[in-house]
Amino acid sequence: MNSSNKNSPMICYCNGIRRRAIEESIKNGAKTVDEIYDQTMAGVGPCGGSCRPFIQEMLDHYLKHGHFLDIKRS
Repeated sequence: MNSSNKNSPMICYCNGIRRRAIEESIKNGAKTVDEIYDQTMAGVGPCGGSCRPFIQEMLDHYLKHGHFLDIKRS
């Protein structure tokens, strides 16, 4: 995964993983947040995984609709 795409918003601040890397993981078959973590390292860090709900939202939307919604992490 290329998590260094500077044009992609940061999702996992602890591990420096950007949205593009998470989207690629999902497109490549990740079906759970744990599978996304296995491929990208996003979702587990010193914060305790505060980005996991956002990653789950991205995953759920993609699995239901087949595309990513342009949503911002709050």
